[in-house]
Amino acid sequence: PDDPSRFFLENLGYTFGFIIVIMARQQLFTENTVTAVLPIMHKPTPRNLLILLRLWGVVLLGNLIGTGLAALAFTHMPLFDAGTRGAFISLGEEVMRHTPGEMFANGILAGWIIATMVWMIPAAGAAKIWVIALMTY
Repeated sequence: PDDPSRFFLENLGYTFGFIIVIMARQQLFTENTVTAVLPIMHKPTPRNLLILLRLWGVVLLGNLIGTGLAALAFTHMPLFDAGTRGAFISLGEEVMRHTPGEMFANGILAGWIIATMVWMIPAAGAAKIWVIALMTY
């Protein structure tokens, strides 16, 4: 809705998405900053760097392809009514109004938040879902 609850609902949707992705153990590009970097930190060789870059490349490419396919499905398949599809497009256009520098800076901050969340999850035990919700909201 186009009222004060919109901000809350938009952010809650983002949080639910992350809960689904992380609890289902799907692979995010930002999650690969933790375990994948350890071998190169332990033994910084060109081979370990190449392995790290290959992993990051495959996961990033998979994430971008998945995002593109989801956007196509949400836009062209009869999954949502016209108003909901219009809201998706409006949100996307709003994000794309930022400059590349702003998006890069936001990406660094977002990556840090998600990587921090991934480091916190093992210590969270049964509260894992609350760590995800708090860090992504």
